[in-house]
Amino acid sequence: MKELSIEIDNLIKERHKITFRDFMQIALYHPKYGYYSRHVFPFGGRGDFVTSPHTHALFGALLARQIMQMWEIAGRADFKLVEMGAGSGFLARDILTYLSDKEIFDYITYVIIEPLENLKNFQRKCLNNFRDKVVFIPDIAELPPFSGCFLSNELLDAFPVHLMEYQNNRFLEVYVCGNHLEGFRYCLDSPSSSELTEYFADIRLDFEDGYRTEVNLEIRKWIDKLSSVMNKGFILTIDYGHTAREYFHPARNRGTLLAYRGQTVNENVMCCPGDQDITAHVNFTDLHKWGQQVGFCTLGYTSQWAFLAGLDVESTLKELGDDLEPFSEKRAALKMLFLPQGMGESHKVLIQSKNIPAGVTLKGLSMRNIVKRLDQ
Repeated sequence: MKELSIEIDNLIKERHKITFRDFMQIALYHPKYGYYSRHVFPFGGRGDFVTSPHTHALFGALLARQIMQMWEIAGRADFKLVEMGAGSGFLARDILTYLSDKEIFDYITYVIIEPLENLKNFQRKCLNNFRDKVVFIPDIAELPPFSGCFLSNELLDAFPVHLMEYQNNRFLEVYVCGNHLEGFRYCLDSPSSSELTEYFADIRLDFEDGYRTEVNLEIRKWIDKLSSVMNKGFILTIDYGHTAREYFHPARNRGTLLAYRGQTVNENVMCCPGDQDITAHVNFTDLHKWGQQVGFCTLGYTSQWAFLAGLDVESTLKELGDDLEPFSEKRAALKMLFLPQGMGESHKVLIQSKNIPAGVTLKGLSMRNIVKRLDQ
């Protein structure tokens, strides 16, 4: 988008260079020209990318089953479901639809954190049948202290990241220089904050010169905010990502940054700011570690296929009244949720808790729990 590129040009002229974190923030969230702020619907088959809720209602129904167990563990009292990054609203709709004839329905309020009016309008239309159950707020800061479940699906990968490169026994920060006419380019300089230097001081791995990776400090700010408003409950995070050891593997020497546009993926993340999505994989070890520092307990970490498989897939399909014919589109959609070629292995699930009795076993973690890998 030309207007946004010109604004970035002007910012670079003013500062001489900007962090990649600031470039990504502007490209995605500029209030007028940012990718998510445009009056274009980026989700689903007609958008730039597809997420799990767009494949089949089973995804939301299975999450609802896990939420029901969480509600029981938390004492069967008033229970807020808080979703940030609700996108189209499909996940909220499918969860509420499944729970609508269950006892829990009388105890829940569904809170959607959404600062962007264009997305909020889509969500309101999608959730019109549940308008008495859904509350919209623009930021975590406006969320009153609550007990319940905070859930997100493909939220953290869209947080802006710092881009770093290893040179001469230390990490330098990768900045954005140049202009859109000649092409934005990368340039190296000292880290923009001491927090970035401290981050790598705790990582005991060997890197070769030229090794490039990302640091998502926004996750730390997010989990800090969440700890201040959650009295009791669970955090259910679904996203694509790795543990720290996998994230910083020698073979992953160009990082994980990707751009999505028109159902295709590319690595030219500085091309066309505002016209394509930009993502970076989540380092789940960071979320686990930073969560512990602010009072959350990690209950489990697993792949999406294992999480969903532990939640009674067959009986849930029967409840949904879905008859899957061989070679049908619905069957193909389910494969996207479960198979490694789809989202089954690339997407991970991390569940954290606060003020929940130790030793609880969640159904979604009954098939496989690889939480030990977070500390390796």
